[in-house]
Amino acid sequence: MNVPCNSLIWNMTRKCNFRCEYCYFPHDNSPVTETLDAGRIKDFLDATGETWKVGLTGGEPFIYPGIVDICETLTQTHVIGIDTNLSVSSKVREFARRIDPARVHNLYVALHIEERERVKGVDAFIDNARLLLDRGFEIIVNYVVHPTLEERFHRDVAFFADHGIGITPRPFRGEFEGRRYPEAYGDRARAIFADHLEQGKKVAFNFEGLPCSAGRTLLRMEPDGTVFRCPGDKTVLGNVMDEVTLYQGCPPCTKKRCPCRGLDHVRLTDAQAALVEGVQFAVVAENDASLTAFEQAMVASPGHPCGENNLGVLAWRRGDRDAAARRFERALKSRPDNELYAANLDGARAGAPDFDPGICLDVNGDAASR
Repeated sequence: MNVPCNSLIWNMTRKCNFRCEYCYFPHDNSPVTETLDAGRIKDFLDATGETWKVGLTGGEPFIYPGIVDICETLTQTHVIGIDTNLSVSSKVREFARRIDPARVHNLYVALHIEERERVKGVDAFIDNARLLLDRGFEIIVNYVVHPTLEERFHRDVAFFADHGIGITPRPFRGEFEGRRYPEAYGDRARAIFADHLEQGKKVAFNFEGLPCSAGRTLLRMEPDGTVFRCPGDKTVLGNVMDEVTLYQGCPPCTKKRCPCRGLDHVRLTDAQAALVEGVQFAVVAENDASLTAFEQAMVASPGHPCGENNLGVLAWRRGDRDAAARRFERALKSRPDNELYAANLDGARAGAPDFDPGICLDVNGDAASR
């Protein structure tokens, strides 16, 4: 499928019938009462003259009233993708029967294995996933590899493989025991993500100040129809039930952490693109490929503090503590107020065996975030 470059992320609801411990939404399984007219959304998108991918997300989209009717309306002229836990079996069966797989980019299915086991829903999940696969839908079953699940991850992969269902590891994003993930997987990431290097893209980069077409080619829509520039920038562009004014050109990004889809819309220099690639490889512990990318970034932008720091991280992983300290020192000299560079330098000098230096995510070279 040719996926449209224009993307509307519709946060349909914050309600969900699961209660995963690591979820950033508060659990609320009450009925969804705030709904939108899919016909009005389709008219708005049609009026742009472009084909859009509409990402239906939440919360859980399949608890939304009339969800299959909505999908049918939107797929008349556009493409959809759905983030779902695939637990509402009656709606999944209806969806599989009524919706053309050619108009669905994919179903991004969250396994959430502990919660799935709690509600005794593993068998139903297997049945629903197999139904969709047999009907020709592409489904990506993602497994959030929370640090508490690392030990059982490979057993679960083997179990579902026996049922013809592939599992894609998804990095946990957030803090656990004082460490920020996915950066904190360190070299353990190789055993988890070796066959899924694309998961290195699941990183919240800092693109602040860089030109980005979000607000024109990327939009975020709230449950009440309010349209934001993107998931991170909550600048209101209007309401889809009334009027929406899209941006022109590529105004600079205003946020320090890009939570979603930014790489498809931000405009990067050669050095910045190489830094992004290096971080993506570093997060999944592909250290040789990461080294090559960071070195390319430094050729394109000599002395870039983010590049210096990240080369220091790779040196530390190789066991070259002196080289790591020199890299961290150069990064800090360039940005004396940067807390990440200072913490990395202090840790490298202390030489604690369990020290895990932080990767810089700041592509623009300004203040780093951990």
